[in-house]
Amino acid sequence: MRFIETLSYSGANYLMKQKGENHEKRRIYFYGFQVIIGAIVKLIILFLIALVSDTIIPTFLMAFVFASLRGIAGGYHMDTYRKCLGVSISMFVVFSLIARYTHQYWYNYQIITFAVITFAFSLFSLYKWAPSDNPNRPITDMEEIIKFKKLSISYLILWTIISFILIYFKLYMIFLSGTFGLLLEVFSITPAGHSFFNAIKTSIK
Repeated sequence: MRFIETLSYSGANYLMKQKGENHEKRRIYFYGFQVIIGAIVKLIILFLIALVSDTIIPTFLMAFVFASLRGIAGGYHMDTYRKCLGVSISMFVVFSLIARYTHQYWYNYQIITFAVITFAFSLFSLYKWAPSDNPNRPITDMEEIIKFKKLSISYLILWTIISFILIYFKLYMIFLSGTFGLLLEVFSITPAGHSFFNAIKTSIK
């Protein structure tokens, strides 16, 4: 979105001049402002859609799990903010609707099976492909790669423990919301996820 780029550039330019720094620093500030302003805009839009569809709890649980794991595991990045906004909002809305309006129809054994499959798929994917590079901050140091891989797997183990507590107390909507967020993030680091999002990216003009 043009106004996000304009605000980000203005903020980055102001910081660069105030600190007497070079244009390379402005580029870094510009990216940082885009992330912050873009996240605020995305949250506002997400909140309004969730409010209308009565999915505030599942939407923000899903977004929280997705974003917190993404911070350590990385994931696919669209080439423009508009595409990123459209795809991420669409995914959150669809899966939050599923969690909100189907959780009462799941049997206990189905939920447990889903949790086990999620753990197995996520463990394999995180072990093999995490962390996935951010184009603005490629990870090449082996120590960093191992650190983020361990953090990602530790996160998965913690979420799995929480999942079975939620299942025990039959809090299926909360379980499904968080698990969908986890799966969307894990999928975004896999080759299949990259191919899927590449196809979407090229189809959006």
